[in-house]
Amino acid sequence: MRPEVIGIDTEVRVLYGNRPYIFFDNAASTPALKAVMDTLEKVVPYYSNVERGIGYKSFVSTELYEEARETVAEFLNVPPSHTVIFTKNTTEAINKLARKLRDFIGDGKVLTTEMEHHSNFLPWRENYDTVVVPVEENGRLDLNRMEDLLKREGGKVKLVAVSGASNVTGFTNPIYEIADLAHKYGALVAVDGAQLVPHKKVDVSRGIDFLSFSAHKFYAPFGSGALIGRKDLLSRGRPESVGGGTVKFVSLDEVVWAELPEREEAGTPVILGAIALAAAMEAFSKWGMDNLEKAEEKLHARLYEVLSSFDGLEILGGERRAEDFPVISFVPKNMSPYLFSSVLSFEYGIGVRTGCFCAQPYVKKLLGVGDEEAARVKENLLKGKLPGLGAIRTSLSFYNTEKEIDVLNIALHDIFGRNSFDYDYDENLKAYVPRGFKFTLPF
Repeated sequence: MRPEVIGIDTEVRVLYGNRPYIFFDNAASTPALKAVMDTLEKVVPYYSNVERGIGYKSFVSTELYEEARETVAEFLNVPPSHTVIFTKNTTEAINKLARKLRDFIGDGKVLTTEMEHHSNFLPWRENYDTVVVPVEENGRLDLNRMEDLLKREGGKVKLVAVSGASNVTGFTNPIYEIADLAHKYGALVAVDGAQLVPHKKVDVSRGIDFLSFSAHKFYAPFGSGALIGRKDLLSRGRPESVGGGTVKFVSLDEVVWAELPEREEAGTPVILGAIALAAAMEAFSKWGMDNLEKAEEKLHARLYEVLSSFDGLEILGGERRAEDFPVISFVPKNMSPYLFSSVLSFEYGIGVRTGCFCAQPYVKKLLGVGDEEAARVKENLLKGKLPGLGAIRTSLSFYNTEKEIDVLNIALHDIFGRNSFDYDYDENLKAYVPRGFKFTLPF
């Protein structure tokens, strides 16, 4: 499967010449599959806008776009009671859902958790009264705490919004149990599947009311995502965004809205992005999700073995479980994570991510940050400085190799064996850069 990923043999310029690039930042965005690029190469010459076009190219594009919707529905076992709405990404999907459910939630509450990505926290907080389930000290979600809060709220919680898997720790949540729990107390469940869908088999028919995810984390980085949800709720009221494609009839004083999913896909949709996503899902179906999960389980175990062997770093969340996927964040004990990650990049060609990963409350909890330090971090951020607070995230996927992890192991030994680093902070790159090193584009 590895040769089917574009860019795996790319060499990049580092401090001492060129090196094969090791991409350990898959939780942010994945590379494209060859199957996706092959599909787009065939489709682009026939590209046209969808619906209502009376011409061959428009017929072709419309057919492929709707086939993409069917492919997504089949891959995630979406029941007839639900619809697939294409969006730009997970963030847009969740914001759309938050606004669409105003009539249903009303003055009720949304229960979410301390481990959420900002995209599954801020849209709910901005629109509703939210109740937050605190995570355990190790960062895991305790369903008993969740149920206690649902009981305490006495039916006021109308929706439980939860991540399927954490982009910080790789911890997965039991989404079907959470769905059952939410329904037990009269609430719906909305799953942020951005991290879960590319790594674990998801079955929407098992009680999932809403699911959001992004194609750019599913080897189709061409600007699309999806909101999957119940038709009876998404068809209520007016569309979340109005304009072209959302109507059946318009006069100067009347409008009749279109049916789902068209009514929630205002304007020209990301047609090629949807087709690319479907091509990636077809490739995954051919390979088998079970095979992909097994490959990642092996990589995850090796990554944890390497990182946990160093006394000089702390792994956020501690020990792994079999159901987790290969995302591990860590903090060097005596070195800035921002400098540390730059050394990995500029000297070893290893691409990671540094910071709080759009999950600041969760990372602060895992780091044990108190109020005083949190205030200092906030002040630095408002001044445009590096916050000081943060971690380094390694996020692997099925195409990565144990040899790449071995390179990381060597790099860590080298870094911990050194006393000084000739790096300066570059305001343009927002990163530490070796003194005298000039970053240039490859083309």
